[in-house]
Amino acid sequence: MDGKVLRHEGRRVVKFERNLNHPVEKVWTAITSPNRIVHWLTAEARFDLIMDGKISFQWDNGDVVHGVFTKVNPPNELEYTWEEKSSGQSLVRWELRDEGDGCHLRLTHTFYESAEVGDFLAGWHVHLDMLDVVLQEKHVDFPWGRVKEMREKYASIMNLEKEG
Repeated sequence: MDGKVLRHEGRRVVKFERNLNHPVEKVWTAITSPNRIVHWLTAEARFDLIMDGKISFQWDNGDVVHGVFTKVNPPNELEYTWEEKSSGQSLVRWELRDEGDGCHLRLTHTFYESAEVGDFLAGWHVHLDMLDVVLQEKHVDFPWGRVKEMREKYASIMNLEKEG
């Protein structure tokens, strides 16, 4: 499912919803285990999974994100601040709920400062695709070309919305 950009209290919110054919507990493990995160987010994750615990992600290109957990409610809710040089401070929230034999995932990323939201739409889109691949126990190289395609797609959509 494609992502959307919403406005909430004057802030831009990137929102994705996906139905995954995996139990909530398996999805929770994939989004909270550093040895799983590295395969779908392509970043080394370090954290203390408790309220007010610190979290960091580091990519091979040197990009680093730091944050703090603001909600940890296994296996349904996870929320943390996201702070990086290029986009400032923001908030990432994961919500998981049982749906049929699988899981309904809702991801929101709320921006408090200006950021290239289109880049985040593209990135989260492909990272969520990869999350599903990891959940299927498949091993594939990260599709960087797909990120570029998604950037172009979301940039086009956002330009149309500005014109409309």
